[in-house]
Amino acid sequence: MNLRIWLAILFFLPALGGSAQELTRAEMQKDLIFLKKKLDNWYPGIGYYLPEKDFQALYDSIYRNVPETLPYLNFYRAINPLISAQKDGHLNLIHRKKYTDKHTKVFPFLIRDVDGKYFTAFTTASDTTICQGTEILCIENQGIKEIHTLLADKYRAGADGDIPTGRFFRTLVNFSGSYANWFGVKDSLNVQFILPGSQDTLSRYVACETFDTINARLKKKYAKDLRSTQNLQLTEIDSIKNAAILNITTFSSFKKGNLLGNRFNKKLRRAFKTIEEKGYEHLVLDVRSNGGGAVANSSRLLSYILPEPFTVMRSSSLKPKAVFPYVTSPINPISPIHFFFHHHRDRTTGLWKSAPEPKRYTQPARKYAYRKQLYFLVNGASYSATVSVLAHAESQGVGVRVGETPGGAYWGDFAARFRVVKLPNSRIKVRIPLKTLYHNVKPSEKFDLEPHYPVSRTYEDLVTSGRDFGVEYVKKLILAKGKLAEN
Repeated sequence: MNLRIWLAILFFLPALGGSAQELTRAEMQKDLIFLKKKLDNWYPGIGYYLPEKDFQALYDSIYRNVPETLPYLNFYRAINPLISAQKDGHLNLIHRKKYTDKHTKVFPFLIRDVDGKYFTAFTTASDTTICQGTEILCIENQGIKEIHTLLADKYRAGADGDIPTGRFFRTLVNFSGSYANWFGVKDSLNVQFILPGSQDTLSRYVACETFDTINARLKKKYAKDLRSTQNLQLTEIDSIKNAAILNITTFSSFKKGNLLGNRFNKKLRRAFKTIEEKGYEHLVLDVRSNGGGAVANSSRLLSYILPEPFTVMRSSSLKPKAVFPYVTSPINPISPIHFFFHHHRDRTTGLWKSAPEPKRYTQPARKYAYRKQLYFLVNGASYSATVSVLAHAESQGVGVRVGETPGGAYWGDFAARFRVVKLPNSRIKVRIPLKTLYHNVKPSEKFDLEPHYPVSRTYEDLVTSGRDFGVEYVKKLILAKGKLAEN
């Protein structure tokens, strides 16, 4: 489609609820200039996935085609390509404060895809006509697959480059919120659907529900199906001898009871101590939907599973004007000293860079190191520091990946520290990563980390209470390995 026609469609799409603010051309152009300056000065990824000249052409076209006035939501949609076209899962466009909150009404079904079709996995609507396992065909007369593809293109959080799994997974898990963010907030939506066991297409208006109501009903109706969110929880696998799952939901540090900042390390050490004491022959590291966290914590995990010395990152770099926001985020008097001690200004590129080769390597753990059968349960929302773990395991030939391709790239990402800027008139926010990080892994032509054993849900998985299709597949793998060992 011609770029000018496409931009016109974005500018003049009907504005729905939550978009009453009207912005003038001068206000919008001021916001665009502000955003472009911040990206040029701070964001390290310009020119990496999208050629710089294409980014400039996109910006110029958007700037020139701004109309006299525009509702807030239309402007939000119009500037989205400046962010989504960068194809960086750490660079995010965020609605202004209180555009949505826990009282916002949204689509009341959690849907999942099975073989290209979309079904209700969890239902939280007041009207119980649409039950679990119902096929959703259209919302507001727009095909559900078309909607999902659009949202996955517009919201690329947790997805780098052209890896499709991250953005498609996240926008489906967060479908209700993503739909409201893009199409606007509504009290009800017209839904076309086919009930389980039927072939008839039905249509009805369904009342939207608040996030508070949805969460309360989820906990009440689907307690068995909600995955445990307790980080570093170790559990034995039912019906499998000498096998356990370590649930790693995040690499972020614990917020409570963590005065010295070492609670993650203590819990991790305790888990691997138990693993050794129990003598587990098979260990599953469940990092599904682990969006990352502190690189230091991913390094701690790697020390227990890698046989060779390592360092998570080989090198890093950032733009000159990004140094100040980097060393002051968060404010710490030691941060500037630490930065200038470990970085130097490259005279050729003008970038500030860390040492080209790591000076220190982390040694494998002396106690409780695990050297037996290792499995990583992954999905599209496994990202950032989680991908750092997976990249190093791949580089040293440790473990197998089960599930789907994680959202991050093998080479590294744009991350480390972030600044959220607020556009002066629309108050739209943009989260900008400040640094380029390169994994210290073996060279490879691969961009992503495809699973050794791809797994996807079936319709039976969807409607069977308490079934975890990823864990069920790992069980089959473990049993198969056991039979091979016996033979």
